[in-house]
Amino acid sequence: MSEGSSPLARIRNPEHTGENRCLPCTAVNLVIAVALSGLAALVAVELAAAVAVVSVAAIALRGYLVPGTPRLTKQYLPERVLRAFGKDTTSTEPDDFDTLEKVRNHRENAVDADAFLAEEGIVTGEGEDRELTDEFVAAAGDQLDARSERTDLRDPLAHAFEVEPDDVTVERGDHPSVTVGHRIREWPSQSALSVDVAAHEALTEWTDRWSDVPLEQRVNMLETIRSQWPVCPACGGRVEGTSDVQTSCCGVHEVLAVACVDCGERLAELDPTTHAGRLVS
Repeated sequence: MSEGSSPLARIRNPEHTGENRCLPCTAVNLVIAVALSGLAALVAVELAAAVAVVSVAAIALRGYLVPGTPRLTKQYLPERVLRAFGKDTTSTEPDDFDTLEKVRNHRENAVDADAFLAEEGIVTGEGEDRELTDEFVAAAGDQLDARSERTDLRDPLAHAFEVEPDDVTVERGDHPSVTVGHRIREWPSQSALSVDVAAHEALTEWTDRWSDVPLEQRVNMLETIRSQWPVCPACGGRVEGTSDVQTSCCGVHEVLAVACVDCGERLAELDPTTHAGRLVS
């Protein structure tokens, strides 16, 4: 039998042994092996010896005892420990790189949301007297009217979330959801989703600063705009914010609802701990 087809050769994992062995992973797994052997010794010395032999053999042949150790070690061990074993802590995987880019972008481009909306003429007034300007309501209303004739929201949503249309899936219904990549976002009604899309398109034309604002801040500002929207897109009724805590349409958590007084269509569901006293009346 050749070395390449021997039982040991079939078990051995060259990606994590030999020159490719991760010393931090080996150290962590040896500690785990000692702990397991110690627990086994409480039952029987022979069992402890067997656990130790099997554990050490697995680490020697596979590089680790616990599956996923290389990723877990890199993620959770302190950088100074990784550097002590000669590991490069500056390189990142694609997901890590994307996360770091988002953090850097947010740090460099974050704005004061209330100030931004006021400076750009989107809202006027303060506190309970704050409301959308007539000019912006007209601009976003035009987008909302134009959008009502087109049912496919993938293109505008892809633009809003900075992805390709194929990365967006829209699930319609009483409480529509939009899957963007691996993240699912929900709206309390189809009208709420339509207002967000219309407001985003209006803001894109309204100010060049909008595209520079970090994504999650834009999402939050769209919710703020939606919570101030004066007219129900579904029936044309007046929209008001409630002062009492209600149950969310999309779950069992408590919210402050912004809804049409005529048909009950909800445009926004806000966290009562952060939005109390800031709703229109």
